[in-house]
Amino acid sequence: MDYGILGQIRVAGRPGVSAPRARKIETLLAVLLVKRNQVATAEHLIGQLWGEHPPARVSAALYVYVSQLRKLLRGTGSADSPVVTSPRGYSLHVTDGELDADRFIRRYELGRSRYWDRNYKEAATVLREAADLWRGEAFGGFTDSPDVQAYAALLEETRLECLELLMETELLIGRHREVVGQLSALAKEHTLRETFYEYLMTALLRSNRRAEALETFASARQNLVQQLGVEPGSSLRKLHHSILVGEMSDAV
Repeated sequence: MDYGILGQIRVAGRPGVSAPRARKIETLLAVLLVKRNQVATAEHLIGQLWGEHPPARVSAALYVYVSQLRKLLRGTGSADSPVVTSPRGYSLHVTDGELDADRFIRRYELGRSRYWDRNYKEAATVLREAADLWRGEAFGGFTDSPDVQAYAALLEETRLECLELLMETELLIGRHREVVGQLSALAKEHTLRETFYEYLMTALLRSNRRAEALETFASARQNLVQQLGVEPGSSLRKLHHSILVGEMSDAV
């Protein structure tokens, strides 16, 4: 079984890939994946699916959705249902490597370890593999459940940390021209993330595109002032100054 949450929720098995069509089944699957291999009580699941206003006969409704989820997972070729019933509630049995988020975290941590060992080329390869596991927003942007919303935010922050480290590592091994396009896209998407502006300015400067590096600083400053009312941080200002005075810095 292979579960995907780094993008639209999907489940893959021998017959192929399937995805829940009903919203409540999707919510149930997402919550059980967040709490994988842990028992989620019926009360907790009811709160995640319906909030403070559950319908009449909500226990029966939960049972129906659990049954439909089991049917969905059986359709992927699983011999035994990974949804386990216990006296306290339900759990989803997920083995090592079956969830793409777990694979992402593992690759990210390995890449970070290689980075700290100064094995930058290998670090870049592993970090790129981690970043490439993402197919879109976590859970496809679907965050009806508080559990899912919190976990999606954690995964997104980790993804950005991974991308920042990847871009830094690529610059350290001299791939500044190759990452200009990706850094430009990241800076436009994450307008308050100063690190992406800094790395983009560095990549442009090393690619003999000084004017564009200065334009990037102006764009960064405009976004920060307009959205937060603050000036760029010292690191970004220092890089900007070095470009203005013509100092070619090798610092990332």
